[in-house]
Amino acid sequence: MARAKLDNCPVCRQPLPEFGGWPAWCPACGWGLEPEESATPAPTGIRGWWQHRTDRDEAAELQRLLADPTLLARRHPRSTAIYAAAVGVHLATVLLLAVGAWVMTTGIVTVLKVFAGVVAFGLVVVTFPLHRLRPTGTVGAAVAPATLKVAATVANALGVPPPTRLRVTSYGTPAPPASRRTVTIDADRWEALGYGGRLALLAHELSHHNGHDPRRALPVTIASETLDGWLFLLRPDPRTAGRRARRAARGGWVGVAPGTAAGLSELLLPVVIAPLYASVLAAGWVLREGGTLAGLRAELYADAVAARAGGDVTELIDGELAEAAAGGNAINPLVGLPAIERERRRRVAVAAGTRVDAMHPTYAARLEMLAAAAGPAQQAPVFVDAADLDAMSRELVALRRPNE
Repeated sequence: MARAKLDNCPVCRQPLPEFGGWPAWCPACGWGLEPEESATPAPTGIRGWWQHRTDRDEAAELQRLLADPTLLARRHPRSTAIYAAAVGVHLATVLLLAVGAWVMTTGIVTVLKVFAGVVAFGLVVVTFPLHRLRPTGTVGAAVAPATLKVAATVANALGVPPPTRLRVTSYGTPAPPASRRTVTIDADRWEALGYGGRLALLAHELSHHNGHDPRRALPVTIASETLDGWLFLLRPDPRTAGRRARRAARGGWVGVAPGTAAGLSELLLPVVIAPLYASVLAAGWVLREGGTLAGLRAELYADAVAARAGGDVTELIDGELAEAAAGGNAINPLVGLPAIERERRRRVAVAAGTRVDAMHPTYAARLEMLAAAAGPAQQAPVFVDAADLDAMSRELVALRRPNE
């Protein structure tokens, strides 16, 4: 671009470094750090209020962690409530199954018995995510021996259970939840990183296996998706209001057409299901509201663990930013990316308040926490042979799905 040929900053007149073919910017005053994409409009209404509240709570949690970095190693106080809510959801599912089985063994009319059983078991099938119990796309040591060997080395150094299964994703494709014994690695991000970044990526993923992040626990994830299924069933149908208005226009009393029972049932049904709907909303509030702050702390803790293990978390963040800049295309290895361009992308991400995905804190929070948590090493850096990493890279490339 034309301004990359400037010798001095047009704002502060400071000399500019050599940018080559990359966008020019001024490290002194920040000229040229405009976000490359237009910002999405801020949400309004209830969604906007919720987003504002979430941002405020995350900022408050970050300030607590910055004031006392030792809190990173502690589980969030809301973790207990999150697990309790998940257990409550699963108990409700089991109770529904038990009621259905009990009704089918009673001596009531056969038609009612079958109807009650079908309803009970049908509700479980519709709401419970059965496909999560058998996650697909994982391989074992027979297919990925080098990867699981390296993962075991890092896991043992971190004091977490070594994984026994591997899942390979591509371009940040969200992976379904799995047990602690499954490690998930983004193959494209892995290829873009160097030794320090790869070690940080592996240590970051494995550090989630110590239970600090309740959102990643399979029982909590399944409970959350079960609640989504109940909300799908219980959420008011927007077409109901239209039908009620049409009946009122025909002269019905409060929207109930004379001589029909359908309108009356639509009025009574919300009253009947209101307690169940409120219970689902309350459980969902505990899982998601508590999970936001607990997950933020867990992600920052994973970064700190990766740094103490000898990984380069800043390089890992650079790899995530390079992946975002690629926009689904092939990612250029960071070794070919000038340091000045990597710094520009970091500053743009900090200014824009962006994050890798909804489960991670902003890049600004991660970089700020890394600087605050930096100190004397509490453990010896993990050593992984470069030949093992090369063998691991070949396995990840071979397992990468071409359509992702």
